[in-house]
Order: sequence, then C-alpha cells, then structure tokens
Amino acid sequence: MSAPGVLRVARTPTGFCLRIEGRGTMRESRSAAAFVEQALAASPAPGIVVDLSSCEYLDSTFLGCLVEMQRRAGKAPGAQGVAGPRFVVSAPPERVKKLLSPTKLDLALKRTAEPPEVSGEWVELPAADPAGPDAMRHVMESHRRLAELGGPQQAAFAAIADNIEREMRGKGEGV
Repeated sequence: MSAPGVLRVARTPTGFCLRIEGRGTMRESRSAAAFVEQALAASPAPGIVVDLSSCEYLDSTFLGCLVEMQRRAGKAPGAQGVAGPRFVVSAPPERVKKLLSPTKLDLALKRTAEPPEVSGEWVELPAADPAGPDAMRHVMESHRRLAELGGPQQAAFAAIADNIEREMRGKGEGV
C-alpha cells in the first residue's frame, strides 16, 4: 500500500501553489478545498496553482474537487478582468496522462506543464478527518461535478452521488 498523501502550500508571486505529494484522496481533497475556498475569499482573489508533479494517484473525490476548485476560482471576487486564469493544474505531460486523461479532465481543467516559482516556505496542510460531519457531502458534491462534465464514467459518478444523497436523506441529514 502506498504512503498517504501530503498537501503542502507555498506563496507564489500571484497567489498560492498547492502541491499534492503521493496520493490525493477524499481526506486530502477536503483540506485542499477548504484552503482554496478560504484563499479565494480575498478580493481580488489570488491565483491558485495545484501542482501534481509529485502526485502518484488521485481518487475520484479529489478529481471532482479539482473541477469544483476551478469553478469557484472563476467566480471569485476580482476573477473577471484579471490576466490569466485564477486556477491552473500544473503537471508534466506524463502525469496528466496518468492522472487526468482517463476521466477526460485533461480537457476540462486549465493546465500548465511547469509549476510556479514559490516565494516562501512550504507549509504542510493536515488531512481532514474522513469521519467528519461534512465528509459525505464533500464526496457527493465532488462526484456531482464529475458527472456534470460528462465523459466515459458519467453514469458511474452520477450513481455514486445519487446513492450518497439517498443515504444522507435517509439519515435525516440535509442535502
């Protein structure tokens, strides 16, 4: 079994670089999403680069989370009228092929092959508690984003999101 994933963040001249090392799973994706959401609340919103150059694996929840992060960055304060995208995934071509191409996210996410230059120290972000109260909602929403894109696994992603939604309603959790 592979080592767990590690999230690190550092400042760049235009915002932040969020690097995923090893595995990016639902645990890491919730922490990554929370960081990006908080960063994008600034006005004007900073640029966010997600660096996958040291990433070996992304689960479907993390993939859907990337889609949601890009969507949020496009709606962030000051995102319109800013030169260049507010959100970019950085990965060399072989990583893109391995991590993003099977789900066609290589076509949906803005990408660059080179990570940005960082201007500060890397700080590790703790992974989220997989049993936390919002864990299932995060997994459901991530799979909804993947289903909305279409692609070869659209039906499977929609079924996962629908099943989680039914389970949450059955437990009386608001959806």
